[in-house]
Amino acid sequence: MPPFPPREERDFASLVPREVLRRGLAYYQEGRVLRVFRVGEKVLGLVQGSAEAPYRVEVGPGLWGRCTCPYPEFPCKHAVALLYAYVEEKAPDLAPLIEALTPEEARGLLKKLALLPEVGLYLAEALAPEKAFLEGVKDLRRAFRLGGGQEEARALSLRLDRVGRKEVEAYLEALLEAPFDPEPYLRIALERYLALTPRLSFLLNLYLRHPSEALREAFLQVAGERGEEALHLLRGGNGLGLKRALRAELLFRLGRVEEGLSALREGLEGVGDYLLLVERLMALGRVEEALRYAEEARDWFGKDPRLLPLLDLLVAHRGSPEDHRARFGVRPNLEDYLALKSKLGREFYRERKALLRQVRDPALLARIYLLEEDWKALDRLLRNTPPEAYPALAEVLEEKLPEEAKRLYLEAARREVEKGTRKAYREAARLLGRLSRLDPKAAREAALALLQAYPRRRALKEELGFWLSEKPHGPMTE
Repeated sequence: MPPFPPREERDFASLVPREVLRRGLAYYQEGRVLRVFRVGEKVLGLVQGSAEAPYRVEVGPGLWGRCTCPYPEFPCKHAVALLYAYVEEKAPDLAPLIEALTPEEARGLLKKLALLPEVGLYLAEALAPEKAFLEGVKDLRRAFRLGGGQEEARALSLRLDRVGRKEVEAYLEALLEAPFDPEPYLRIALERYLALTPRLSFLLNLYLRHPSEALREAFLQVAGERGEEALHLLRGGNGLGLKRALRAELLFRLGRVEEGLSALREGLEGVGDYLLLVERLMALGRVEEALRYAEEARDWFGKDPRLLPLLDLLVAHRGSPEDHRARFGVRPNLEDYLALKSKLGREFYRERKALLRQVRDPALLARIYLLEEDWKALDRLLRNTPPEAYPALAEVLEEKLPEEAKRLYLEAARREVEKGTRKAYREAARLLGRLSRLDPKAAREAALALLQAYPRRRALKEELGFWLSEKPHGPMTE
């Protein structure tokens, strides 16, 4: 184990990722370390980062520590900058000097230091951590109202171990107002809260306001140890069915399977309710019962896209015409089309037009027409297909109608170049790459023609420049 505090760079450099070390050294050389001091085995200080206020940094043995910056890992570049400052400037150890103070001298010194804003903040956190934390929560709410707050949230997360249940609850409630996804901060705060005799009613209310996975798991973790109290809280319902779903999950975790299934059956109102019940029945190996409920959902909710998992289940286990028909109605696909054609026999042709009217994807229609050799329908499709569908349609036609595929690739590439953006030029290069698999010469000629048509577009030349070579071997196509 390298010595700490470090005496020279090599005592810590090997423990830090190379890029973090490089940026930390740059910060030190730029003079961003505003304060550095040592207390026993810890090095502390202030480092000016990208925010207006400097970051407070604390580093101890093993490079354990904390920084108020938003960087998720430690050590960060600010901590590295502080260590460079320490090994170069060798700040004296304040611990023995503090130990030598009399009580009167210590009180007098603290009163003087409290007048300095930077030190006063440290003292407030050390002497009255709960009050200082609640003030920080107020500042966090203000930052949320202005559209920010991530830096403040991270700083409070680092101080959670110094406060109690009341303060953590205030922080958790404030996080629900965040203008960004608060889930990472919720998880950190909940880990602390679960160690402080948590209140089930508080966790439930938070979850009903903000149904996140972190809050759900926290409630269920505590509820597993206080089952009857939790089940009492979960009586009744709410508009989204959240309490009923929690109750069912808790019953399953308590080993009360039939009660859990009954709770799920009682709340069968929407597609999501059926999904939960069928998933649970499948996990229990009760396949036939699961399929009955999947059929019931299919008959109730028709073309709701959320039905797809249930329809996939029905097709996999039974595959009746009704199952294929329902899934094709939600998500038209070649598998169900061909399955219906096989299972219905002559009856299929009475449904064919109705099935094809449900297809909005020109590429899928082209696949069907090619398989059935319906050339008239394919010709109509090619004449009426919108340009944005050309690439996908060309890919379908490559094998059986290569000339038509080439025409579509060329037209699609030309339209992309006309958009005049780097992204569009890159897509044009990809399309020409697809074309080169069918006709390398045509692809090269098309690229040269586009470059000649727009000679001043540097980005276009950079994306299509490959084609300027005498003997192209074909660019990357995907």
